[in-house]
Amino acid sequence: MRRRSAALSVPLTIALAACAENPTGSSVAAGSEFQLHPGESAAIEGADLGLRFDLVASDSRCPADAVCVTLGDAEAVFTAAQVGRAATSLTLHTATREGQRATVGAWTLTLIRLDPYPSSARPIPPGDYRASLRVDPSAGS
Repeated sequence: MRRRSAALSVPLTIALAACAENPTGSSVAAGSEFQLHPGESAAIEGADLGLRFDLVASDSRCPADAVCVTLGDAEAVFTAAQVGRAATSLTLHTATREGQRATVGAWTLTLIRLDPYPSSARPIPPGDYRASLRVDPSAGS
């Protein structure tokens, strides 16, 4: 099983690392806010880190035009890859500060915002989501 997992992660690592050289992929500076749509990737400059926004797994946030007992939560799934390491799947949440952050090697990924905010009038098509993110050096680095 371990052998299969490693074999699958190598192409993903190469693909994510290559997004820095791909004119359709973006390259962003560490510490700056950037946005990704589902399926988009970004290379983090100086971090040997590639990040892809895979999908929104669930979105139970209270619609802006409704009254709710709780705010709800949305789960955004990302794939992070660093040179020489297996790709990692990360799920970030909108509801809690702790859930908005994940550590990848020496870097901390923060989900700042997930747009658009839901409305009861119409569901959000999966491709319309935008994740606003920031990647910073981890506190211990």
